[in-house]
Amino acid sequence: PGGGAGAPQPDGLAVRALPLSPGMEVRRVLLNAWKPATRKSYSLKWRAFQVWLADKGSQPQDCPVELILQFLLSLKRMGLSNSSVKVYLAAISGSHIPVDGRPVFSHPLVKRFMKGLYNLYPPVRPILPQWSLPLVLTHLMGPPFEPLASCPLSSLYWKVAFLVAVTSARRVSELAALRVDPPFLQFLPNKVALWPSWSFLPKVISSFHLNQRIVLPVFFPSPSSEAEVRLHTLDLRRALLYLVARTSGFRRSKRLFVCYHGPNKGSAASSKSISRWVVSAIRAAYGAAKVKCPLSLKAHSTRAFAASAVFSRGVPLQEVCAAATWSSADTFVQHYAVDVSSRQAAAVGTAVLQSMFPD
Repeated sequence: PGGGAGAPQPDGLAVRALPLSPGMEVRRVLLNAWKPATRKSYSLKWRAFQVWLADKGSQPQDCPVELILQFLLSLKRMGLSNSSVKVYLAAISGSHIPVDGRPVFSHPLVKRFMKGLYNLYPPVRPILPQWSLPLVLTHLMGPPFEPLASCPLSSLYWKVAFLVAVTSARRVSELAALRVDPPFLQFLPNKVALWPSWSFLPKVISSFHLNQRIVLPVFFPSPSSEAEVRLHTLDLRRALLYLVARTSGFRRSKRLFVCYHGPNKGSAASSKSISRWVVSAIRAAYGAAKVKCPLSLKAHSTRAFAASAVFSRGVPLQEVCAAATWSSADTFVQHYAVDVSSRQAAAVGTAVLQSMFPD
């Protein structure tokens, strides 16, 4: 039987007050408006709000807006970014009853507060991430990343994860959903085509974003000189063939990326694991170059690098957006601050690899 509106749920969240008291099945559907990762994130943030509010004499589901704003300000004073504060606000809004007939998130006072927060603490985004793509690509062509037949499994994983991330410009969550079995993985003469699992839900659920194909390029597939042989070591088809072959003996999952050591060896790798591998590839390349590595590295920066690098080399903006699954150019321009004034999906990956050559 359904409880009253705003009753706590097992994961710590509450269904916002409704004009009726929904049954458990309706509540389950309402909670699934958020994907599992979002529910987990919102649950942790809702609990943090409950703890903060414990000695304020109010209940979290119907506390005054002023207390919510005080909580958000306390988060900012703790050093959280504006975007992180906004996620806390979304979590609270999802479980708090409407105020003056509006969700907390869209309440005029809350909107004014967030605008003031962004004016006082404007976000600063560099034009490009603070690591060198040519440096990393150069050192992926040698030890410890080569030869792929005998290099450590960790080096193989780091290299493949980095190359797939930077040439596809996709989120790590999408890479974690890629499968190794037909028809999800297809090795073609001039490219590799990959699809995520049918059950994968992308960040934005729409007909444009669902089951998007990833097309990765071959790179100097028939090398005819010593230089081309070296460049061929960045070939995605070659790298993925080695990954599939060297994991076949312990693979326990159909996902492309599986854990390569520890108790979970052979099981599907998480997005966090793949992120670590991408960052490890960058750090290892800097170590091989004997150059100090930037302190703050994020796997997500490969999206910025891939999109910005290919756009600056003449790939049309609409093709960049299609490869990175942006339905419009707004995300690219706003998040990566690229000067818009300044071919095909596989051409995007090729342009990324070619960015190591000077203009």
